[in-house]
Amino acid sequence: MPDEIILILANGEWPDTTRLPVLADRAGTILATDGAWAKAVDAGIEVGCVVGDLDSLTTAQRASLLESGVEVEVHPPDKDFTDLELAVDRALAMRAGALIVFGAFGGRIDHTLANVLMLEKALDRGVDVELVHGTETAWLVRGTFALPDGRAGDRISLIPLSRGTVVRTEGLRYRLSDEPLVRASAHGVSNIIDATPVRVTVRSGTLLVVHGPPREEGTP
Repeated sequence: MPDEIILILANGEWPDTTRLPVLADRAGTILATDGAWAKAVDAGIEVGCVVGDLDSLTTAQRASLLESGVEVEVHPPDKDFTDLELAVDRALAMRAGALIVFGAFGGRIDHTLANVLMLEKALDRGVDVELVHGTETAWLVRGTFALPDGRAGDRISLIPLSRGTVVRTEGLRYRLSDEPLVRASAHGVSNIIDATPVRVTVRSGTLLVVHGPPREEGTP
């Protein structure tokens, strides 16, 4: 169905699956990369389509997948794109209205960085992107963004992905008033919610907004 929310399960680290059933309920379709399918089975999440080269599955898991009746889009191991990018392309071809990506972080630095930057292709198509990892949620933002939930004291980090990122904020302790955030600086890291609603307006560039629980004492 076009313009629906599509949940993509990636095969990065899954430190906490508590939020996964809620994310699955929000989604109209659930796609998984091959290794993530096995994790989804263990978590009791029903996947509609698996995308990848199947090299992250054991022989037994691969046989179980192929016998399960789940749609499988198989790609050769020697390919130019990661399994997650292939899953994102599949979601965009389905005319997703928004993407939620779970499990895109951790394990390998190169994959983590590539996953975040690669998702800009969804923004270029006008598709909202939300990334979920443990207790943290991140969004790729252009234009105006309203934090969907959050409480006073929660942590917000604003990380520019473009050289010329100009930002205005409302509800944060350290307010920005149409100010530039420099990509080669950590100036936007670890802001704090003072009041809700929180709004972030990106005048130019692309911004990664990261929301997490309050910073524990003694942590940076």
